[in-house]
Amino acid sequence: MRNKKHKFDQRGSYQPITRIEPNSIISEQYRKLRTNIELSDFNKKIQIVGITSTNAMEGKTLTAINLAEVYAQSGKKTILIDMDLRKPKIHRGFRLINKKGLSDIFTKNFDITDVVEHVEANLDVLPSGSKLPYPAEFLSSEQLKSFVNNLKDVYERIIIDTPPMTAVTDASIISSFCDGMLLVIASRETEVHITKDVIKDLENNGAKIIGSVLTRVSKRDSRYMNYYYYQYR
Repeated sequence: MRNKKHKFDQRGSYQPITRIEPNSIISEQYRKLRTNIELSDFNKKIQIVGITSTNAMEGKTLTAINLAEVYAQSGKKTILIDMDLRKPKIHRGFRLINKKGLSDIFTKNFDITDVVEHVEANLDVLPSGSKLPYPAEFLSSEQLKSFVNNLKDVYERIIIDTPPMTAVTDASIISSFCDGMLLVIASRETEVHITKDVIKDLENNGAKIIGSVLTRVSKRDSRYMNYYYYQYR
């Protein structure tokens, strides 16, 4: 197979490969990830999935974008929500302007129809919206929990991008209203003891960790050169 460098495999890029190249190896890995999530618990439907990482720049936002894409492609009505209120990036993947979004529903009394972006069939994107002075307090509010819970009546799958665990406590707060959390880990970059601490923190806050996603596997670890490989645990 000829090696191929892609513009989406550069750090800081958030383009959805699962839409750009649906037949690529990486896209297939995302579909496998989706399948494994669906099979992760036969007793409870995993409808709300939160995605976090230990540190910044490990690939959590790219994972959230592409996971939402493959759910939408499978026919599930899906919404992707950016709850990384401090450093939002979801809008970049869809070339949106993050002028209004989630926060404005509560601070400016906007209706969700005023701020949600319908980006393609079965996929809506809810950007983070206007900056808030106290994001943790907003994320802890009963109003937000009720809002997300009501979305379950409208969307079959809700994917939430959260901040990294080692940066702030936001992801732990968000995990309280998620059916499951995915932890994104950068191969050969994330220290094992930090990852263990993150898992412990999530579990202590009642989070259900349904799997991990390994990113940036080097060619010595994978026969797929120049590709990110996503592996469900």
